[in-house]
Amino acid sequence: MFTVRRIILAALITASAMALFASAAPARVQSLVPQQSLRGLKIGMVASQVRAVAGTPSINKIVSHPLLGKTRRMRFGKVEVTFRGTSATAPVVNLTTTSRTERTSGGIGVGSSERALAAKLTGERCVTELGYRHCYLGKWSPGFVVTDFSISKAGRVTQVTLGLVID
Repeated sequence: MFTVRRIILAALITASAMALFASAAPARVQSLVPQQSLRGLKIGMVASQVRAVAGTPSINKIVSHPLLGKTRRMRFGKVEVTFRGTSATAPVVNLTTTSRTERTSGGIGVGSSERALAAKLTGERCVTELGYRHCYLGKWSPGFVVTDFSISKAGRVTQVTLGLVID
């Protein structure tokens, strides 16, 4: 009986590992998962986790933010990561890209039309506020994550941001 339990446990561990690797594979194809991740990076990660996923940043600097005070910003190509603070344990609060290669499973990303975005996403809301056109998923309330698609006057996505709403 003890051996049967070990075999079942080993099978469960193997199945879990396979599921983990299977779920990691789509990240290469689907590099933008609204409300979850951008190129495998997630809100709440710390700098060491970000480096483990993205490698060495091309830019790593401390900047002043009007709402957050001093923050750390890292850049990996056209992906910018903002941390809430400067310590090694400061969490990621914002992920932004202007890269055309970061796409949802439906192919939505920078360069997509607002019409295509509306056809491929579920639950998005598109608005113009103070001259800024954007479509977003999530709730603009403190503690919630929002995925925001900036829309140009020509009706195309110019930037995608996953951000933790601070205030």
